[in-house]
Amino acid sequence: MSDHWTNYWQQGHLTSFGNGFKKNYQGALQEFWCSFATKLDPDSLVLDVGTGNGALIQLIQRDKKLNCVGIDQAKIHPEVSKSVGGTFLSNTAVENLPFKDDEFSSVIAQFSLEYSQLDKSISEVFRVLSAKGVFAFVCHHPESIIVKPNAKILAAANFVIQELTSSLMALINDLDRKQLESAKHYFNEIEIKMKREFINNFDALVGTNLPAFINFLRQNQNNKIDFKKALSLFMNELELLILRLTELVNAANQSALLIEQVETMKVNCEVGKIFDNNQDELLAIYIMGESIL
Repeated sequence: MSDHWTNYWQQGHLTSFGNGFKKNYQGALQEFWCSFATKLDPDSLVLDVGTGNGALIQLIQRDKKLNCVGIDQAKIHPEVSKSVGGTFLSNTAVENLPFKDDEFSSVIAQFSLEYSQLDKSISEVFRVLSAKGVFAFVCHHPESIIVKPNAKILAAANFVIQELTSSLMALINDLDRKQLESAKHYFNEIEIKMKREFINNFDALVGTNLPAFINFLRQNQNNKIDFKKALSLFMNELELLILRLTELVNAANQSALLIEQVETMKVNCEVGKIFDNNQDELLAIYIMGESIL
C-alpha cells in the first residue's frame, strides 16, 4: 500500500471516510461493531488490523474496557490514537505480525485486510488468534455505495489523463502567454469532450475536480496566475486520486477471495452484508466467527 495513507492519518482523521463522519463511524457500521463487542469479555486482548487512528478500538470500548492493540502499515497520528485508548504500532504489516501464536482473543478489521497480500495475511491473522477466539472483518464490495461510484470516478480520472492532457497543456500554454482567443478554442474543445463522454455520468467527472479546475481557469484567465503551476498541482492531485481509487477497486475485488481463504481456516463463520441505514443500499460485506480447536 502506498504512503498516501500515512499522509491521510497524519491529518488527524479518525475514520477512513474523511469528513464523511465528524467523529466516529455512525449508522450501520457503528451498530455492527457495537453488537460484535457484546461477544467480548471485559479485558479481552483484541487486535485491530489496519487500525488507522483507532476508530474501531474506540467503538468496541463504548460499553466496556478492553485491552486493544492496533497495527497499521501507515504511520498513525500519535495524539489522535492516544485519545482513543490502546496500544498502537505504526509501520507494521499484517503479512508479518510481531506477535506470538494464540496471543489474541479477538481480531478485527475494517476496510483493511482486503488491501493486503491475502496469501500471507490470512494465515498470520489466524496464527495470532487463540483457539475459541472470535473475529470480524468488514470489507469493501465492488457493488457497494462506497466502491461503485468511486470506480466511475476512477474511470473518469483515467479518461482525463489519456484524452484531455494534451488539450489541457495547450490551454495552459495559451493562458500563460495571454493568447486568449486561442485559449478559447481549447476551452471549447475540452468542454465538448467532457459533455460527450459524461453526458449521463457527469458526477464521476465532478469527482476528478476537472470541472472546478476549468472554471478556475476561466475565471482567472485575465489575472496574473502561474497557470503552469496550477496545472501541475491539479495533475499531481489527479494522479494521487487514481492511485487511491485503484487501490480501493482492487481491494474490493479481493473481498471474495478473502472470504474463501478465511473459510479454509479452522473456523466457524458466517458471511453477510451491511446495508446503509438511510438508503438501504449495500455498504460493505462481513465475515465473522470463531476459531476452533
